[in-house]
Amino acid sequence: MKKGNGNFLTQHYEWIAITVAVVALALAAFYFVNTLNDDGEARAAEKVRRIDARKSDTNVVAPADMSMYQILMRNTQAPTAVGELNPVGYSFLASGRRVFCALPDCHAPIPPDTKQCPICKRDQPEEEAPAVVLDADGDGIPDEWERRFGLSPSNVNDADEDLDGDAFTNREEYEAGTDPSDRNSHPDYLDSLSIKLPLKQTTLPFYLRSYMKTPSGMRLEFFNPSEKNEYGARGVAYSVFVEQDIGDTGFVAKSFEQKKGTKKIAGGAGARREFDVSFATVVRKSDGKVIKVVVQSDAKKPKREPVDVQAVLVYQRGDVKEFTVVPTSKLPLSGIEYVVKEIKPVGKGALVTIVDPAGNERTIEALEQ
Repeated sequence: MKKGNGNFLTQHYEWIAITVAVVALALAAFYFVNTLNDDGEARAAEKVRRIDARKSDTNVVAPADMSMYQILMRNTQAPTAVGELNPVGYSFLASGRRVFCALPDCHAPIPPDTKQCPICKRDQPEEEAPAVVLDADGDGIPDEWERRFGLSPSNVNDADEDLDGDAFTNREEYEAGTDPSDRNSHPDYLDSLSIKLPLKQTTLPFYLRSYMKTPSGMRLEFFNPSEKNEYGARGVAYSVFVEQDIGDTGFVAKSFEQKKGTKKIAGGAGARREFDVSFATVVRKSDGKVIKVVVQSDAKKPKREPVDVQAVLVYQRGDVKEFTVVPTSKLPLSGIEYVVKEIKPVGKGALVTIVDPAGNERTIEALEQ
C-alpha cells in the first residue's frame, strides 16, 4: 500500500467508523439483556414506596364522602315521587284547598274537614247544616210561611196577590215581615211616596188695593187679579170690614193699621217724601196662619204676599197619584189620612214632614237634581 501525505484520521477513517459501530452494538445488546431480566412490578412498587416516604403526616387529605353520590345514583334508577295526585283535581303544581283554624288565637291554615287543628291541637266547631227552605210552588215565599197565614203552599203562585186588600202583595208582606191576612198590618205606605222637584211658592190670591174710612169703620178693598167677575172681565174686588171673610178665599181680615213712611227722593239733595205703608193682617181660617198685607195703591205691578212652600208628592202604589200639598194639607193614602206638617227647601232639594193618624212623624227626602 502506498502511503499518502494526509493526517491520521483521514488515512484511517474506515477503521475508526467500523470500531465505533461495533461498540454501539455491544452496548445496546447489554441494555437489552438487562431489561429482559428486570422486574417491572418491583420497580413500580419501589416508586410508590418512595412517594409514600415523602408524604407529610400533617397534610393528609381525607377520603371523599361518596354517600350523596350513591343516593343520587339510586334515585336515577328509582325516582322519588313528587306527590300523589288528588282525585278532586289538585296537581303537584298547586297546593290543596285550605281553611283556617276557627280558634282566633291560632287561625292557622288547615285542610278542610279537619276535626282537630294539627297546629294548636284543639277541636274545631262543627258547622251547622243550612236550614232547608221548601217552596213547592216556586213563588218566592216559603211553604211554612204560606201555611201559617192561610196561603197555598203548592201549585198556586199567590205571591202577587193581596190577601187582605191593603194594597201590598203577599210577597211584599213576606219581605217586610208583616201579616198578609191583617189589613192593619202592612209596610209603611210612606215608603211609596216621593217628592217631585222643584218646590213652588204659593201666594195670597189677592192684594190690598185701597182702604177708606167710613162711619161703620175702615173699609178695606182686596183685589184678586186672577179671578173673573160676574161680567166676565178678569179681576174680582172684595170690599170688607175687619173681622169679615175676604170672599171665599178662606182668609179673614183680622186687623188694619194706618201708617206713613218716608224715603229719600233721588237727586233731591237729601229731601224725603212721604208714602203710605198702611197694612192689614189677614188670617187663614184652616190653620190660623197670619200674613201681613201692605197696601199697594200706587204700585204699577202689585205683588201678592207669599204664603206657603208648595210640594208635589207622588204616590207609587197601585195607580200612580200626584198630590199638590202645602203645610196642613190632608194626604189620603190607601184609606189612611196623613197630614203634611212642614215643607222645607234644602238647597235645590226638599224635606217634607208628614204625620200619621197616631201622631208619628216621618220625613220624606228629595235630593238635589
